[in-house]
Amino acid sequence: MDWPHLIAFNIAILGALASPGPAFIAMMRTSFAHGRHAALRCGLGLACAAVCWTLLALAGLSAIFALVPWAYMALKLLGGAYLLWLAVVLWRGAHRPIDQDAPRGLGGFRLGLVTNFANPKAVFFIAAIFTTVFPTMPAGAEAALIVGNHLVLETVWYGAVAMILSTAPARAFYFRLKARIDRIAAAVLGVLALRVAS
Repeated sequence: MDWPHLIAFNIAILGALASPGPAFIAMMRTSFAHGRHAALRCGLGLACAAVCWTLLALAGLSAIFALVPWAYMALKLLGGAYLLWLAVVLWRGAHRPIDQDAPRGLGGFRLGLVTNFANPKAVFFIAAIFTTVFPTMPAGAEAALIVGNHLVLETVWYGAVAMILSTAPARAFYFRLKARIDRIAAAVLGVLALRVAS
């Protein structure tokens, strides 16, 4: 493995991070509603789950899923159900005032972790990046470098998102249009839940 391969890997990951999905909605809602510290914990949970999918892709989970399709289908259905539940909760609470208490302890971290674990398609995405970007599947020190690099990349990305979306003007905008923003986010999350489960 050389630097151009690692750079190509990072570009592919950044492309996925920049596209709207359940992870971004979780970050947006947590940043707006609960502020910077809760959003940073959520981002760390999202990053840890993403890196776990990378580890599983390196371990060959995508090949196992190909051999045992019912296991993959079960994970997809569970993940889709969780995201759909989040969408319903968000929609039903759209008109209610914000609970000013941020999730305590591991609350924000757990939200990020479970949200990214709810999308088992990620392991196929990561496996596709590996087979496209790297001439051979990384192992040993190379694999450790890629996993560490991925953790840093995701943590920095979500940290930047948390810092931007938790600013006073961004939160004031959200509080002003909370019901509308929450319902749009819930609708998008519902569509994404159906895509995950399909």
